[in-house]
Amino acid sequence: MSSVCKALVVATALLWGYPAGAATPAADADTPPLGPAYQPGLTAEVIYNVLVAEMAGKREQSETALQHYRIAALTSQDPAIAGRAATLALFLGDSQILLEMAQRWQALAPNNPQARQMLALALLRANRFDEAITQLDVIRAAATGDGQDGFGAIAALLDQLGNKEITFRALEQLRQRHPEAPFGQYQYALAALELKRHDQALNALQTALERNPQWAPGYLLRARVLMDKGDNEAALQSLANAVTALPANRELRTGYARLLVGARRLEEAQRQFQILAEQNPKDVDALMALGVLASEARQYDEAVARFTQALQLGARTAEIDYELGRVEELRKNYDKAREWYARVNDEEHYLNAQIHIGMILARLGDFPAMSAHFAKLRQDNPQEVVPLLISEAEVLREEKRYQQSFDLLSQALAQYPDNPDLLYTRTLVAERLDRLDIVERDLRLLIDANPKNGQALNALGYTLADRTDRYQEALQYLQQAVALLPNDPAVLDSMGWVYYRLGQYDRALDYLHRAYQLSDDDEIGAHLSEVLWVSGQREEARTVWQKALDKQPDSEHLIKLKELIKP
Repeated sequence: MSSVCKALVVATALLWGYPAGAATPAADADTPPLGPAYQPGLTAEVIYNVLVAEMAGKREQSETALQHYRIAALTSQDPAIAGRAATLALFLGDSQILLEMAQRWQALAPNNPQARQMLALALLRANRFDEAITQLDVIRAAATGDGQDGFGAIAALLDQLGNKEITFRALEQLRQRHPEAPFGQYQYALAALELKRHDQALNALQTALERNPQWAPGYLLRARVLMDKGDNEAALQSLANAVTALPANRELRTGYARLLVGARRLEEAQRQFQILAEQNPKDVDALMALGVLASEARQYDEAVARFTQALQLGARTAEIDYELGRVEELRKNYDKAREWYARVNDEEHYLNAQIHIGMILARLGDFPAMSAHFAKLRQDNPQEVVPLLISEAEVLREEKRYQQSFDLLSQALAQYPDNPDLLYTRTLVAERLDRLDIVERDLRLLIDANPKNGQALNALGYTLADRTDRYQEALQYLQQAVALLPNDPAVLDSMGWVYYRLGQYDRALDYLHRAYQLSDDDEIGAHLSEVLWVSGQREEARTVWQKALDKQPDSEHLIKLKELIKP
């Protein structure tokens, strides 16, 4: 062997750490695959092409890398090189080379499951469906240990294509081959749901449930499809019927309870979680849910009892400590709350617990201690400096120390210029200081930087509608916001408010009712009450206002309406 070839072999061996015949890693969404395995006996031509491919890959010249991998694969008997070439072709979306290399890989390694998977994907990309389905069915049969008769593995494989239509068509053909397999219908229904083909999804699930009326995953997915279709009542009724028919099925009852929470039918949800806790007193999830629901209903003794019961089971202790701190904080038992928050030491809840300690210090009027507390948090958590600055500013805003909050944010923006989160938070404080010039300037900066910033568009539109007479301009911003965030209750509320300012009460009420159905926020409740009252629907206005006030008796938005909406 010449000295050049020897050098190439040494360089190749140093560059690649893969053992001979190593399995090809799955294609990454961001980084193309690098370097195949080196095997003794490769020709100088193969080594040269692989080395060029490797170096091109490191220089992000992926097309050049693919061409040289292809040449190496065609002149080598090493299946790993063909596998690397196929994987890179999949990443780059080159269907022609993908099929060629997948066929080469499968021919060199006929028993390699990854080679067969790659061939199936390549055939689908080439629109050779009959051949692809044959390969997929072999893969499915070999993956029956996935708990879904192999259909879960097939769905995960098809997901690599990134093509929902092809995935749907492939699963449709596979479920037709195996109509008796419930998870064939299930994965097909999921694919149909991705394409918003609700009726086809529901028909597949109905077929599966007729064959197995005790199949919980089918009922849960059917409810999800109905929810996505917009038929919330049908989804709830579907699960209610399933729970009645299968009262001991915990998966079904849990799904039903969560759906009730999402629909804000909290008393019914509470009842379902109570049944779950009675069926299994060691069900931490059910106890936690009961604690949260009791806390939201201001049943604080019940919440503490449930959280304490869950704590005794020894699971999710940091989360429970945090929730107990929240309950005591809501009860204004600040010393107890701080004790619970101080016990929280897990990564997920630690910073939130510490932020609440800062809030408590502010509520007690000890603002120097609060400031020192946040300064220490920022020192200890340098990667969270901006979120912690925002948290401190929000605490000051909640305590109506608007100028102090504004100054803190302005100092932060001097250090982190044009930071969008800092800018947005400062607009909230500037509005309280009647600095509408700052509000408008900062929001326009955010919109100029990102014209699809729905929150900034909403904030600017609402400010113009609420604090100026520039209603038509406000409407234009809000129309953009609602196009970007069509189901955001804050945006719908703003749209209702600008139409109210424009004197279009019917349109205003349409948006406000939709917003209030999505969120019983006190400001939305106040807006809805006011527009109902002004439009002559005074009994409904009183009902909405009183219900909202009962839930949040300290709401300044609702208290302002007391003189207008008299009992």
